[in-house]
Amino acid sequence: MTPILTGILFVLMCHASSAAFTATLPLGCTTVGVGNIVPYSVIVDNAAPTTEYDGAGTFTVPTAGVYSLSVSMMSCPPLSSHLTLRKNGVVLVWLFANTNYDMASQTINVNLAVGDLITVQMNSGSGLFSVYNTFSAVLIP
Repeated sequence: MTPILTGILFVLMCHASSAAFTATLPLGCTTVGVGNIVPYSVIVDNAAPTTEYDGAGTFTVPTAGVYSLSVSMMSCPPLSSHLTLRKNGVVLVWLFANTNYDMASQTINVNLAVGDLITVQMNSGSGLFSVYNTFSAVLIP
């Protein structure tokens, strides 16, 4: 196979296996009960058809590999809030934002298998403010 055809095939294979999404919360204060999954319902980008983001807070990994996972949060006064980013229910990282519209973020790279479930859970507090709360995942080529 010629180098040009090999290069084209490689690009097509990488493009076909990509997976990415970004979702956020709607405008205003969203109340989330302790222990519940944060329902990021506004999908900003969803690289269909391979991405399995359900629009309610759960990302089902469609392709094995290393992913960059990112969560940002802003608290909704008067309570502070703790969130956890989880893989199959197991905590990967914590986020904390104090009262008065404070913000926090975490971005990690993690090896994921097909079918792993990635969620963000409210661990304390109850309010998240507006579109400043995002949840993203992208497969690193």
